[in-house]
Amino acid sequence: MAEDIEMGKGRDIIFYALAYILGDVLWQVFLSSFGIAPVVVLAALIAASAAFCIAVLSRGGAGSVPSGLLVACFAVLGAAGAVAGGIPRDGMAIFARAAELKTAFSSLIDSILPAGSSDEVAIAKALAIGDKSMLSSALKSQYKASGAMHLLALSGLHVGVVYTFLNAGLSVLGNSRVARAVKRTVILVSLWSFAVISGLSSSICRAVTMITIYEICGMLGADRNMLRSLAISALLICLFNPDAPFAIGFQLSYSAVIGIYFLYPRLKGLLAARSLPMKYIWNTLALSISCQAATAPLSLLYFGTFPKYFMVTNLVAIPLSSAAMWLLPITIVARNIPFIGVPGGKVLLGILQTLNSVIDIIASL
Repeated sequence: MAEDIEMGKGRDIIFYALAYILGDVLWQVFLSSFGIAPVVVLAALIAASAAFCIAVLSRGGAGSVPSGLLVACFAVLGAAGAVAGGIPRDGMAIFARAAELKTAFSSLIDSILPAGSSDEVAIAKALAIGDKSMLSSALKSQYKASGAMHLLALSGLHVGVVYTFLNAGLSVLGNSRVARAVKRTVILVSLWSFAVISGLSSSICRAVTMITIYEICGMLGADRNMLRSLAISALLICLFNPDAPFAIGFQLSYSAVIGIYFLYPRLKGLLAARSLPMKYIWNTLALSISCQAATAPLSLLYFGTFPKYFMVTNLVAIPLSSAAMWLLPITIVARNIPFIGVPGGKVLLGILQTLNSVIDIIASL
């Protein structure tokens, strides 16, 4: 590796995050199985820290420390994090409170949809809070066969819908410096509240962390770099949960975003659509192909299948699921308002029924 990684373009933190995750994975997969005691990792951590301090003192500052040494330090930190086991969740008040809020929100969804619409209620809860306990095996099979299973697992798509909804709702505040600060604060608090209620899954944490970095960079006037944000989010998730890289959701989530970063702009540029409908169709297709191409090896490895009609599914299912997610909070807030709450629930029910019908048709092809 070159001694001087380009600083200020995000490549430094990308390499450091990769080194940390590599150290984490190597310890759990290889090193620990060879009978290497955790005390060896502790000794390596002390040695790496000493080498870093010596380099800082001898070179006159942290900015002049060789990149190779920093990468090695992060790799040792990753192994140390795996040994330590991350930050335990058991007994933490925030997770107990999150479970209570999730239960309360689940009850609110029950109150705005008719009692006989079990499939629609199940989909609404999966879309809103990641609660898949009510999904029947038949419904899961339909979504899996149609290539729409990602809609039922909270991910960056859902966070993006919430982020867009909040941006649109807060646009009434204007564009002054104070208004922008208020909007960013409300958005970040709301997104992290959504992340906590949904259980702080890797995909949600990745997406919310990326948006947080994006907004903070906007406040500080710094460049917004997608790969840097992705690397920081992976690093933070692994700091809290060293087992995260072994989770299928973590691997699929980061593979999808990497596919979007590298493939989507190139596919999107292949066709210059002029009309808005054609632009939407092509952009959605390009996005779907990018995600599926990046996650196809993992899907085949873990599930042994690949959805044949994923492009058709995403063209129809994403707008319907997004509309349901937009309408859900509005209907919940307005549930007791005459002439708004009940009609809103009926419209939401109709959207969810249409979504399930479309998925059923595509799954049967």
